[in-house]
Amino acid sequence: MNVDQRAIQKKRNIQNIIDNEDEMGEVAEWAGVSAAQAKDDDDFDIDNKQHFQQSNDHIEQARQKINQKLNKKGTNINQRKGPLVNNLKDKAKSIALQNNQNNLTPIKQQCQSSDEENEKVPVDKGEESPDKKVFRLSERSIGKIEQEFEQANKERMIDLEKKKNEIKQISFIEAWDLLKGSQDVKDQIQFIQKKTSFLDKLFGCFSIHLKSSRLIQEKNQVCLMSQLSFDDNNESHFRILYTIYCQLMTTDYCLRYGTHWELIGFQGTDPATDLRGAGILALLQMLAFISEYKIYIKQTLKIFQDIKIPFSITLINITTFVLVSLKDNKLNQLINQEDSVISVINKLYFAGFHLLTKILKKEQITFHTIGNHLTNIRKLIHEQPQKLIREFHSDIQKFYKINNI
Repeated sequence: MNVDQRAIQKKRNIQNIIDNEDEMGEVAEWAGVSAAQAKDDDDFDIDNKQHFQQSNDHIEQARQKINQKLNKKGTNINQRKGPLVNNLKDKAKSIALQNNQNNLTPIKQQCQSSDEENEKVPVDKGEESPDKKVFRLSERSIGKIEQEFEQANKERMIDLEKKKNEIKQISFIEAWDLLKGSQDVKDQIQFIQKKTSFLDKLFGCFSIHLKSSRLIQEKNQVCLMSQLSFDDNNESHFRILYTIYCQLMTTDYCLRYGTHWELIGFQGTDPATDLRGAGILALLQMLAFISEYKIYIKQTLKIFQDIKIPFSITLINITTFVLVSLKDNKLNQLINQEDSVISVINKLYFAGFHLLTKILKKEQITFHTIGNHLTNIRKLIHEQPQKLIREFHSDIQKFYKINNI
């Protein structure tokens, strides 16, 4: 059977299902083919599924049209002519693929040319691409860094807890005893006793003497503490500083250096640099004030913070005022009555600072205008120490009574 005879036979088979040639041509058009192009099944190699998917809409429309025609013919015809319909569907698919196969070839060639231009390194099946490998290694590196950071953070927290346990806050009494018994103070006391001349003793007779050698030694100890610089190798020094900050800021840990010291009125990151002129005695008196009147001094700190006047620097200035009066023997009478040097200078220290606080509450004082008030307080500390102490005791009792403490 030649080609023409086969085409005539297939056309007859289609006409057994479809009424006329117009309808047959319409179905073939929907399928994207011509009835005259029908050939044997083995004439085509259907291997391009991707392109077939692109023509699927036209083919599906042809199927729907054929099914509609079959439904009109009835179920019996549909069952009897079923193989012929399936054959028509297959032929429509096959012809549609063949018609578009030539259009795909230039596209394939273009893709191959593009690949060659990019000059990508070929990757064997199952082998990891370079980009993926770099990404995977980067992920692994980042993960390792994160683990190291977490481990370092844990170690830092453990170290911090150890430091909290190692550094213990100190009371005023303990700090006072430690400083008095320090080797530096002992050595200086012996040096002073050896160098005291006959003339010093003679001129001392014209002033009010301290009533005991113990008080004289205590006075010398206080004066020597004012000359001692902050020593990082001295554990008691840092414990005093540490306690001052923790009590004022209600915390349980602080670093030796940092801007946090400015919160309590030091001028920089190292409070030790602000102790010139008063030495370790300035810290000792701050600790005494906090130990004795913690609630009062914390409220006062808030006042100083609000008006931006350095709290700790102001307290250090008050210590220097008291020292001048002590060295000038202006406090000997009070010391003899109290039978304690440290007790008298602390009370006068509290009183002088309290007077400044009263002024701050009444007047608008700034950092630039506070100097005049400090000069007046220094004069009162030197000339009227007993009056200042008496007024302070009266005011502090009222303060704690008002606050129900």
